[in-house]
Formats: sequence, C-alpha cells, structure tokens
Amino acid sequence: MRRDLRRPYPLCFSITFYSLRTPEFMHQAGDAPATASSYQTSAWWLNVLMRPWPLAVRIAVVVMLYGCYFLLGGGLQGERMPYDAGHYWELAVGFKGKNGSFSLLNFQDPTRGYLAALVQFPALVVRYLTNCTMPTAAKVTGTGWAAFLFAFLIPELWQSLSRRSISGGRWLLLVLLTFVFWRDHFSFTASDMPALALLLLALWAVSRTQVSWWLVAGLSLAGATNCRPMYLAAVPPALLLALWWNRQHGHSWLRWLVLLVGAGVALGPQLAINRLHFSSNSPLVEAQVSSVQHVPLYLKQLTWGTRVLRYDTDLRQRLIYADSAGLAVLRSERLVEYTSYKQFFGAVVRHPMDYGRRYIRHLFNGLDVLQPSPYLLRDYSPELPWLQLFNYCTIGLGLSVLLSGPLGRWLRWPQAWALLTLLLPCLIAVPMAMEGRFLLPLHLLLLTTAAFQFKLQHTKRWLQGPPIRTFVVLLLVAAWLSGCFWLSSTTTRNLVPDRGKSLVDD
Repeated sequence: MRRDLRRPYPLCFSITFYSLRTPEFMHQAGDAPATASSYQTSAWWLNVLMRPWPLAVRIAVVVMLYGCYFLLGGGLQGERMPYDAGHYWELAVGFKGKNGSFSLLNFQDPTRGYLAALVQFPALVVRYLTNCTMPTAAKVTGTGWAAFLFAFLIPELWQSLSRRSISGGRWLLLVLLTFVFWRDHFSFTASDMPALALLLLALWAVSRTQVSWWLVAGLSLAGATNCRPMYLAAVPPALLLALWWNRQHGHSWLRWLVLLVGAGVALGPQLAINRLHFSSNSPLVEAQVSSVQHVPLYLKQLTWGTRVLRYDTDLRQRLIYADSAGLAVLRSERLVEYTSYKQFFGAVVRHPMDYGRRYIRHLFNGLDVLQPSPYLLRDYSPELPWLQLFNYCTIGLGLSVLLSGPLGRWLRWPQAWALLTLLLPCLIAVPMAMEGRFLLPLHLLLLTTAAFQFKLQHTKRWLQGPPIRTFVVLLLVAAWLSGCFWLSSTTTRNLVPDRGKSLVDD
C-alpha cells in the first residue's frame, strides 16, 4: 500500500503553535490579559500585527498555510508530473547512470542547466523515502521553498535595502497575496521559484559583511543563471549592488575572490558537461532548442513571440492565443521564422509601432495572472473576473507606490541596482511567447510594494481634496480597470485550436 505524507504535517502544526509562544514573540507582543475586554483583546492583536515577527514565527505561518492547503487537496493531484515539470523530474532521475552511480556528468540536456534538475532532487529523495506520489513529494519540498522565499528571503532582503523591518501584519498580507496568485506553483517540480529564490539569496548575501556569505552569493547568483538562463541579464546590476555593499563594508578584494570561487563551483559542472556532451568550452547553459536543432532557444522564442500573444497550458491541451498582426508582419517580411538576431532587429526597425504595441500587450499578459499554477489545473470558474479585478487593483496599487513621489527615492543606491536585477530579466522575457511565470519577479515586486509600502492615508488625502482632484483619481482608476479588462478580453478572443502543427511547434 502506498504511504502518504500526511503524518508529518500535524507535527508541523504543533511546531507552528509553539513557535507563536516563543519568548521573543511574546515579549514583543505583550501578554494578552486573561480577563481582557474585547477592546483590550483587539488592541493586543493590533500590537502583534504592528510589530515585526521573528523568523521562526514567519516560517511556521507559511508552513501551516501551505500544509493545510495541500492536505485539503490543493495543488496538483494524481501520480505524475505533466509537461516541463515531468521533464525536470526525469532529468533529476537521469543523474543516476545506467550503472547506478550518481554523477552530475550524466546530465545531457542542451536546453536547461544541470541545477534546474538538481534542485528537484530533494523531491526524489522524499518520494524514495516515503513511496508517495510525485505531486506529494513536490508539495513537501515546495512548502520548504515557499517558507524560504516568503518567510526569510523577501522580508530580510527588504530590510537590508530599506533599513527598516517590516511589521507582521504587512508581511502576512504579502503571504496571503502570493498565496492567492502563485500557490500551486509549489506543487510542481519546476525551476521558476527555486531560481528566483537563488537570485534573491544572492542579493541578500552581498549585504552581509562576513566573507562566507559572499561565497553563498557567488553560488546562488551563478545557480540562478543556470536554473533560468534569462537571469543572466540580472548579473551586471547584481555585481554593481555587490560593489556598492563592498564599499559600505570597507573595500576588500577577498570578498570578490570568494564570490568568484562560489560562481566557479556552481558553473564548473556545467562547463564539464558542455565539454563532454556538446564540445563547448562555455560554463553557461547551451540553451539550444534540442540536441538536433542547434538554434538558440531565445531566437526561436522571438519567432514564437511574434506569432503568439500568450501561451498557456492545461492538463489536456495547450492554450495558444494567436497574434494576427504579428503573423501579418512575418508575411510582409517574407519570413517563416527569424534565422538571426539581425533579421529580428531589422523587422523591429521597419515596424516599430507594431512591435511596440505587441510588447505592451505581452507585458500586460505576463502580469495578467489567470491561474495560480504553471498549468491550468481546472477550467476557468465564474470567479475568474473577481480574481482578475483583485489582481488589477493590487498591481495598480504597487505601480502607484513605485511611480508616486520623487523619482530619486527609487534611484538611490542600493535600491536601484536591486530593481534592475529584478526588472532586466523580465525585459528580456517580454518579446517571448508570453507565459505568466515569465514575469514572476515583476509581479512579486508589485505585490511586495503594495503590501509593504501602500498607505491608506494617501488615498484618503487624494479623495478628500478638491472635487476635481477626486474626479480625476476616480477617472484614472476606472480607466485602469477597464483598460485591463479590455486587453485581457482581446487576448482571450484570439484562442486557436491546438490541432496538428501549432504556431509554436517548429
């Protein structure tokens, strides 16, 4: 009989309860009166929400939230992983050679980096030890990634950049927001969340004075680029952020040496893999379409991004939203696909308005999160418009915080380098056949900004001003929401049947 992993979860919940009784947490919040009135009890809880929460409490909250959700049947069900998630699992299994020995050199995929498969290995260990299903194993390790990302990395990185700790209430708001929009990603063996976590770990580690943390920074920065090659665009601003922190801590060449050693340790196996299987001396991921097609995957994605406005999948078929204007451009250029980057940029120069409109729509489609998982687990429900409304309001609040006030507030170091580290990979992803997960760093940035920075009194000040200003604010809000719904509907109307050879199959 197949055993499941439900037994460890009650233990997690016990740990969660007792972590709420830690001396540090109780000292910060104060003791709740045993015979308190409702007003005193409310004041006590308000005090709890206004104070920063210890790391142990934050971890326990995330573990309880995702543990309860997965125990109640949330996330991927069944026995196996679909699509790319299944391929990552197979690649992780592939580290074990035919003779039964484990070796990183057994990795032979020209499209992905070896670390994208290696970070899935803990899920394989969980399945081996418990004989559970693939999704169950992924949920166990995914809960760990969620706790690492939301309980530790994001609040600690925010504190290092802003020099302010975040209150428990605002942090909890962020956890709930990310749960609404991204929760099911943690039930798949995919590389999106681990790669982002590694990138954020690098940004946080360089803010530490200890040399050992710079070794971690080098390992994690190189690891992020290996898991998701688009994060190569984040390397220059990340190194500039490291330069800024190094000067703040007192210039030391030893930190840079250790950072390079860490990057070398992470990229060394990829170099050996490339030399052994692909006759290449590059330590970077080959990022080719396949072992047969040696075309760069990004160049192929530029073609697909011209043909397709959005690309989604459910557990039965692919959801391809065609771009009729892009197909018309390719016909006018007498192109089937781009065979070089020069050819692509030539088409952009000759049709600037067309490509400009296309990539604005790509940017919107990447932020228009229609499902909390990389693959649609169930048909769109009648609640979808309400989810979209909530998403548009939240990212609108995040944008209003980023764009309001003096621009110099966001151009100060080190915040500017951190922003560029997160935004440049998204900029690289915009011309591609857009999937919601491609703009994960930008969406999480907007959610974090809305949760940590938005203040209700700013809205009150705008609405309590002169009537004309109130009217303008309400008009802008209406225009934003109606424009978002219009863009989303114009995309969904272009859904084409997934039959035969599709627009993304060459």
